[in-house]
Amino acid sequence: MPTRILLSLLIALPATALLAQPPALDAATARMRADLEVLTSAESAGRASLTPGSHAVAQYLVGRLRDAGLRPADGDAYLQRFDLVPLHLDRERSSVVVRRGSDEQRFAPLSVAFPAPTSPVDLTLDVVFAGFGITAPEFGYDDYAGLDVRGKAVLVFDHEPQEDDTRSPLHGAGFTLHANAWQKTRTAQQHGAAAVLLVTEPINTHRTAPRPPERANAPAQALVAGALGIPRVTLPADAAVALLRGTGRAPADLQRAIDATGRPASQALPGVTVSLRAVNGADATPQPSWNVVGLLPGTDPRLRDETIMVTSHYDHLGVQQGRLYPGANDNGSGTVAMVEVARQLAGARLARSVLFVSFGSEEQLMLGSYHYAAHPLRPLPTTRAVLNLDMVGRNEAHTPESEGAYEITAGRSDQLNLVGAAYSPDLAAVLRQAAPAAGLTLSDKFDRESSMRTLFRCDHLPFLQHGVPAVWLFGGFHPGYHEPSDTIDRVDFDKMARTVRLTVEAVKALANSDAPPKFRY
Repeated sequence: MPTRILLSLLIALPATALLAQPPALDAATARMRADLEVLTSAESAGRASLTPGSHAVAQYLVGRLRDAGLRPADGDAYLQRFDLVPLHLDRERSSVVVRRGSDEQRFAPLSVAFPAPTSPVDLTLDVVFAGFGITAPEFGYDDYAGLDVRGKAVLVFDHEPQEDDTRSPLHGAGFTLHANAWQKTRTAQQHGAAAVLLVTEPINTHRTAPRPPERANAPAQALVAGALGIPRVTLPADAAVALLRGTGRAPADLQRAIDATGRPASQALPGVTVSLRAVNGADATPQPSWNVVGLLPGTDPRLRDETIMVTSHYDHLGVQQGRLYPGANDNGSGTVAMVEVARQLAGARLARSVLFVSFGSEEQLMLGSYHYAAHPLRPLPTTRAVLNLDMVGRNEAHTPESEGAYEITAGRSDQLNLVGAAYSPDLAAVLRQAAPAAGLTLSDKFDRESSMRTLFRCDHLPFLQHGVPAVWLFGGFHPGYHEPSDTIDRVDFDKMARTVRLTVEAVKALANSDAPPKFRY
């Protein structure tokens, strides 16, 4: 169905939805429910990236932000375009060949992050072992110290040293940003490397659990023009053994040495080369996706060029194997809450400007927010804070993956998580001060544990990686995540209303403060 016809159907839905609401609903809740009915409708078809349903919902959100009184934020447009291509690693034409002297071994890559997905990777490089691939002067740790990696492939372990040790200087048992694969690739590129070879750290306590049969993933896609210019190839464990054989030490021995001493064990690998071949077998024709953007201009001539951001993502998983994935909580809830925040702030006299962005293609590993961070509509150095709303409409309950990882009090609408707060205690303090009036208690537990990788799973991440204070407001994981049962009847609109109140008050405080929050590594 053409996008324009879908859009006309979506525009017709809110009035019908609103008429169907019980009279006890307050106006804000009724508006959010009406918007959420649209986002989760059969016509929206699950809002999968690069589909007509997603494009129609983006246009619908443009109308909502315009109606709220926001101005266009990308010139005269409410849409920021970014181009994607589908990804499908052609395994018949992709390989990793390790050579040491006359010995040669061939491996199949587990995955490849292409610097340019429209072009194949074809490289033969010397190899250097760079430990965990981290340069962290704030922690006095550098795997690259004294190491020449220019024009070479760097073999690195995933995650970071001592990650399960609460006494670790690297944020204890919580992750630092350096544990992220994108950050490892950027660090390698900054040191002059030509490729990253990533392998799961051999000694780990990664959580595994049976996958629910209806749990879905988003179709793989990639930015046509990303911020990274070198490939990252994820290797099987036996490829790391082959690459390190000449050191006389197994990968696990090297990891133990790093974990025990807190010092790098990086080294050159003389005589070792790797040939990398990787081909994207999907149709590489660029296709547009969209960030929906609207601006509430600041009123203070001294501060209006500075920015507070309120963000969400509107995409979800679409229709797979004949099943609709409506994504009511993920992330219909955060998207309609963001729109309601814009409505409630309309007409407010705020010193700093407030930029509202609902990102596209988040389910493909935050492609919309990574594009924005690389091509910001307002400068990142004067972006003072980001409040990201994602999955704010359900109460926390354990899933098989999370059971035993952390403590929760299930079923309470007054609880919300702050993810990324460790990087700006100032921003966390603003939210904590506003929380009681909103009827919320706030937890930072996901900044203190790494098993769920929560720090790396949402649109706040690209901003943290650029040194911008950013927090993900998150209701928590729950059964039905990424399943067809994520439906509107399961949404807690009271929790959403509390989150809106918290966000509105926090934005007012942040926009008018004489001392904006600082970023802390």
